[in-house]
Amino acid sequence: MPKPFWERTYADLSTPTFCGGAPSQEIRDVASELPSGARVLDLGCGEGRNALFLAECGFDVTAVDISETGIRKLRALAEGRQLDIHSEIADMRAYRFAHSFDMIASHGCLHLVEREEWQRLIPLFKVHTNPGGISVVVVFTDRIAPPDDLKEFCLGLFREGEVFSMYSDWEVLLEQSYTIEDQHPDSPPHTHPINKLVARKPAD
Repeated sequence: MPKPFWERTYADLSTPTFCGGAPSQEIRDVASELPSGARVLDLGCGEGRNALFLAECGFDVTAVDISETGIRKLRALAEGRQLDIHSEIADMRAYRFAHSFDMIASHGCLHLVEREEWQRLIPLFKVHTNPGGISVVVVFTDRIAPPDDLKEFCLGLFREGEVFSMYSDWEVLLEQSYTIEDQHPDSPPHTHPINKLVARKPAD
């Protein structure tokens, strides 16, 4: 399988991270809900735009991605900003939870692994989130077929609303279903269908 197009951005240390380096809005919003010094996991962090922001908020951040190039860029950016982030090069399918977290985020990547893998991972997210802690999960759904340059990487597209049902026993802080217009390098414009969830684990 060829390398995905986003590896080119990861390799260029002179360019900002995805989305101009800005964290996702729901990550900004949820930061104020976390306790001081909260322990956070960003699983599938890419270049680390969300992990960097969360570390700047003073949280104890673990950032994990399968891309060696992405983690290298994250580490360079963290060093330049004098941020302490525990980063790991690892396939999320093989990630082992050593402890629990106040927030677990998986943003735009679970659909890149097989359905049976994320069906195993999401229950682990729930188990390893502290009571009162938060999950942030953003995925592509199969409502619209992925573009040609992504279809071989989208191994486990979610069904519409499927991720919402997996957190039906948690307090839902944000539940969105929408589409975005996008264009990858050397590809025509296209549309991505997205489900976005922010949910809080019930306190004991």
